[in-house]
Amino acid sequence: AFMIVKEFAYPKVMQFFEEISGIPRGSYHEEQIALYLEAFAKERGLDCYRDALGNVLINCEASEGYEQEPALLMQGHTDMVCEKNEGVEHDFLTEGIDLFVEDGWLRAKGTTLGADNGVAVAVMLATLDGALGAHPALQCLFTVSEEVGLDGMKGFDMSRLFARQMLNMDSADENSIVVGCAGGMRTDMTIPVTRKKITVPLWKLRLGGLYGGHSGEDIHRGRANANRLLAFLLSRWRELDPTLRLISLHGGSKDNAIPREATAIVMAEQGMVEQIRGFSSAIRKKLCADDSGFFVELVPVTTAHMDPMDEESTEKILSLICEVRNGVLSMCPHLPDLVEFSRNLAVVKTEEEALTICFSSRSAIDGQIDESAEELDALARTVGGVTRHHSRYPGWSFEEHSPLREKYVAAYEKLFAKQPKLETIHAGLECGLVKEIIPDMDILSCGPVILDLHSPDEALDLASFERFISIVEELLHTHS
Repeated sequence: AFMIVKEFAYPKVMQFFEEISGIPRGSYHEEQIALYLEAFAKERGLDCYRDALGNVLINCEASEGYEQEPALLMQGHTDMVCEKNEGVEHDFLTEGIDLFVEDGWLRAKGTTLGADNGVAVAVMLATLDGALGAHPALQCLFTVSEEVGLDGMKGFDMSRLFARQMLNMDSADENSIVVGCAGGMRTDMTIPVTRKKITVPLWKLRLGGLYGGHSGEDIHRGRANANRLLAFLLSRWRELDPTLRLISLHGGSKDNAIPREATAIVMAEQGMVEQIRGFSSAIRKKLCADDSGFFVELVPVTTAHMDPMDEESTEKILSLICEVRNGVLSMCPHLPDLVEFSRNLAVVKTEEEALTICFSSRSAIDGQIDESAEELDALARTVGGVTRHHSRYPGWSFEEHSPLREKYVAAYEKLFAKQPKLETIHAGLECGLVKEIIPDMDILSCGPVILDLHSPDEALDLASFERFISIVEELLHTHS
């Protein structure tokens, strides 16, 4: 086959990466990649197990001279986030990814690249194929639906794992290894609203241009939350014109992203164009540099799909959104610069009889997730609302002693004559689920440099990928 990436130090790894890039593998649609993995194992006579979800586990015996080494579990997920630029025609269900190389970076034309987590899949396949040389007994676990709530790992029968050292390859920086992560939970709060038929002028207040970002990894960067800003602007308007009634409020699109834009339709006697402009410029002064694209627009509208809410419903919704604790709730006392506990008011949706707010809470400490749930329950009760907590996953806390980490650090030092950084991240990884079921599993997470994950700008640093593979190769060859 014609290779897109020429001159790569590990051609076999790249060949597998390009092959799997040709296979559609969006979350919940991993059937074809599972078939590919089964065929791969069968061709090589390797022990292979596939479960009903589509997770695949391939086992491989130790190379000669490595029979006494501890077995290693290598792990990554087969699904990818399917995002494309506006105007790009691409069917993720039937089409592969269109790769190209630019200035040493591997990218995709108009879509996400799927290096998250195709790099792990390619490295595991090459290792099983013998391309990285000798190795201890291996278990390679390819999980599904990681990007949509770690679903594959949640449903996998972990009694099949005999290895007690685990290399998760779902991180995105070769110079640091991840040794802990936050757990999290989603909460949908639904607040009933009462509407009254009144007709006075209708207005649309829209704000946007904010930077947003990942609700875990970027929560401490001081970026504004569009839903909160909009509720704040509406509250200020309402102080000046008490006739203001909310018709609808919509903001944010993903529960794991900081909302960048939000829109409200309101009914009010007076359109406070000048005053809103004043409030906006006051807000602009307080925003961080990332949010410099911030804008607000207020325009009259002629129709609304729903009647306005009454005074009480308007009041309770605006107060709740303005007052609920949001963003960084506490920092980690042991590790500088690490967020310990956070909450993101991610999505607001309005329907005829209710308004729903979706929150994402994260913490490395399980009790803090409970605390967030209790706080949101109590808040919902004050406005006659209900909460539904779901998609919970456990954190994974830093272990003082880790033979696998020592081995990885030694391999890194041997190759680069410096030490990698150790970090714990404020985001979810499949490692937490494994640790919960197999407490004596020795785990670390690593990976090459990948930028702009989950967006069509996603890019894999090819030189970094080569260096990363060389660390894994060295690790496999090291005798304990």
